[in-house]
Amino acid sequence: MIWQRGCVTVLFMALCLFSNPVLAQDIDLERAVELWLADDDAQSLPALAELAEGGNADARILLARLESQDLGPSFFRKSLSRDETRALFRTKSSGLFPKTWLQVEAENGNELATLLLASHQPDVDASLIKNLFDIGEAQASDHPTRILALYGTKADRQAIYDGAHVLDELRPYLRYLNEPPEKVADGIWALRKILGEEARVTAENLDDEAMARTLALGYGFGSIAPENPHFDAVSNWVLNDPATRPIAAICNQSCPQDQNRCAMAALALSGGYYEVIRLDSPLERLIPQTKFLQSDRAEAMTLRRIAFQRTETDDLMAIPGELAGYSQCFADLILEVQNQ
Repeated sequence: MIWQRGCVTVLFMALCLFSNPVLAQDIDLERAVELWLADDDAQSLPALAELAEGGNADARILLARLESQDLGPSFFRKSLSRDETRALFRTKSSGLFPKTWLQVEAENGNELATLLLASHQPDVDASLIKNLFDIGEAQASDHPTRILALYGTKADRQAIYDGAHVLDELRPYLRYLNEPPEKVADGIWALRKILGEEARVTAENLDDEAMARTLALGYGFGSIAPENPHFDAVSNWVLNDPATRPIAAICNQSCPQDQNRCAMAALALSGGYYEVIRLDSPLERLIPQTKFLQSDRAEAMTLRRIAFQRTETDDLMAIPGELAGYSQCFADLILEVQNQ
C-alpha cells in the first residue's frame, strides 16, 4: 500500500508538472541557478535567457543583475561578442541599446525590479535602503548606502548608522564620513572595525597608517608584511568574517600552511576592505547570501577578480613572480587562473 501510494504521488506530480508550465519553469529556474552557482555559465546563462524570454520574472531579474554585478566574469562570458552578450542578457528588441530585463520588469510594475533599478541611480534616499531590506535584498543596499553616505547630510549618515537598515560591514564607511576628519580616515575606521572601535589606532602611528592604507586602497599602497603588528588581526578577520568566506575557503584549501599570507594578499589585491566586502549575492530572493558565499561560483569569481584586477595603466595587478616571494602557493594559484 505504501508503494502504491508513493507511485500515485509521483504520477500525480508528473501530471501536474506537464500540465502546469509555470511549475515546470520554476524547476528549470532552480536548475539554472544551481548550474550558475557551480560556475557553469555555458549552461546556466542560455537556460536563464530562455526562461526570461518565456516571461519568467525571476530569471529576468537575475539575468539583469548578473550582467551588471559580476565581479569576476567567467571565461565563457569573456569569450562572447558584444552581440552575443546582448542576446543572452537583454531583450530581443531592435536598436543599439536593447532594454535590460530589469527595465522591462519595472515597466511591468514589478516592485523588486523597480527597487533594484533605483538602487543604481545617483539620487537615492533612506527609504530606498529600508525598502530593499524589507523586500529581502539587503546586499543590494550597498550602493545606495555608499551614495547617501557620500552625498547626503551628516544627519542622513547618522540616521543610517543608528538604524536597523545598514549592512554591518559598511559602518566604517559611515563613521569615516561622519566623524571629524583625520588622515587615512577610511582605512583607520576599517582597522577600528576589525580591532574593535575602542582600539587606539591613529594615522600618526606608522604601523597603523601602513595597515590603514592597505585597507583603504589595497595592494601597493600600504603594508601586508607579517611584521606589521596588525597583520594577524587583519588576516584572521579575512579568514573568519562571513563577508570574506570565499577567500577563507580558497586559502584553507589551497594554502593550508600559509593561510594568513594568502588571506592578506587576497584582501589587498581585491582592493582593500571596502572592495572585498562586495562579494554579494546577485539576487537574494533566489540565492541567499550565505548560500552564495559557500558556492563554487563565489570562490571562482573571487579568484578571477584578483587574477585579472588591473592598475590605472591597464597592467595586471597580480604578478605571480612578485607574489612568489610573499606566498608561493598563492602565486601559483593566481598563475593557474591567469593561464586558463
